[in-house]
Amino acid sequence: MKSSTLNLFGSEWFGISISTLALAQVYILIFGITDIYAFHEVAEAVMILGWSIFALIFILWGARAIKAGEKIISHWDNLTRLSFLALIPIVGFVGNYQLIYFFHISAIAAELSLANFYFEYFLALMLGVLLGYRLYTKEINPREMNYAIVIPPLAIGTSVFLAPELMSYYGGVESQYLFFFVVMGLGIFFFLYIFIGSLALSGHVATKMHDVLPTTMLPVGIASLIVINLFMLSGSGIVDHLGIGQTTVNLLSVMLWGFEVWNFLVVTIIIFTRPSKGSLSVWAYGFPLGLFATSTIKIMDITGFGGLIWAFTVIAVALNAFWIYGWINTASFLREKFKGTKARDRAKRS
Repeated sequence: MKSSTLNLFGSEWFGISISTLALAQVYILIFGITDIYAFHEVAEAVMILGWSIFALIFILWGARAIKAGEKIISHWDNLTRLSFLALIPIVGFVGNYQLIYFFHISAIAAELSLANFYFEYFLALMLGVLLGYRLYTKEINPREMNYAIVIPPLAIGTSVFLAPELMSYYGGVESQYLFFFVVMGLGIFFFLYIFIGSLALSGHVATKMHDVLPTTMLPVGIASLIVINLFMLSGSGIVDHLGIGQTTVNLLSVMLWGFEVWNFLVVTIIIFTRPSKGSLSVWAYGFPLGLFATSTIKIMDITGFGGLIWAFTVIAVALNAFWIYGWINTASFLREKFKGTKARDRAKRS
């Protein structure tokens, strides 16, 4: 494959995989609500597609890194691309949970999943630390200050998807370790979001960069992930004197869900008034909506407020539409890039 083609495959492409896994998560939730097995099969097929896309992109991204050699440093120097690397541990956490959901857990699968948990956790932590270091020491380009930089903090919080499955399997001391890491991860990503999210918001307000507007959906995912973490912590019992009351969790979750609704409506208006065309950033719509759908169902189950099923339906329809829209934009992006490459090749020959 030509270097010019490989150069297209930066870390932002991992957004396709995680958005596809988010779509699978929505169909898992639909199956749980309706008990119609066809949705289970759709969810499984979409999950396999998500993993296949991840494997392909990882190979292309790795080949690009090897072929680029010293030039790959420019990839790390860009805060946006550095932040998108944190999609890798998110795929690891969410994808591993979905594999257990569909294929169940065995002794070997449990050992591999436990090793994967710690690997993804410390990868997310390392990328978050590296992002913090770059924020403090790098001359920042205003275009880099967008909501993509909240992905590393968000990544460590997604450990909540895989941890409960492993805690149920292992129990005992291992379960306590996992619980401790989830609580620590919640603290890391919550407080980092307060500070780094403020920088991202300031960047969007100051620069009005149209091509990264889809990343403004990410705060929906952050609030949703806090809700999911809180429900996990309250439902796991007190571990080593760590715990939170269910009533408190219910109250905080509904408050956070209100923020999700506000942010979702704002971004929806942006989508229709300032649509992003031919940009890979549109894949940023997917994962936050998958988290939003998950938190909505959890709140509905706890509160018994059946009206939330309509909110879930809107979110599910939106995610399906954005997933298709993402592929249309990806095709447009590749078409424009290849046109530009051919034009440069003709110019060189002439």
